[in-house]
Amino acid sequence: MATGRPDGKAVGSRERRGHFRGKPRPGRRVALTFRILENGQPSDGMKAMTKNIGVGGAFVLTTDPAPPGTALVLEVAVASEKTIAVRGDVRWIVDGKHDEPEREFGMGVKFAPLDVEQLLSLSDYFATLGAAELVEHDEA
Repeated sequence: MATGRPDGKAVGSRERRGHFRGKPRPGRRVALTFRILENGQPSDGMKAMTKNIGVGGAFVLTTDPAPPGTALVLEVAVASEKTIAVRGDVRWIVDGKHDEPEREFGMGVKFAPLDVEQLLSLSDYFATLGAAELVEHDEA
């Protein structure tokens, strides 16, 4: 069977090779609001959850992912009174048009460089998420 590629994959098969990370992020389900930036202005906020999130990016669970290349602002509530707004762009999507084993549709978002305060706030927040909480979210 001719595949059209030297690596044996069929032409047109979906890859995420450009988005490979050395190890998986821990499963961190965090509530957030995301806004699409159009002409520098944010759209109305859309509530979502992350499947995982780190200081470099997140996978945002949503049935209506923005197309790759779309600029976003994500607002993550790291404490009851504190929200961090992080800019990023959509790098890849899971949109239901392909066979997805987990059936969790959404978008992979790479964050723009964080300032020191954002980085410390996110790191401190992640440290507060106990192992039991992470397991509980993964089983949900």
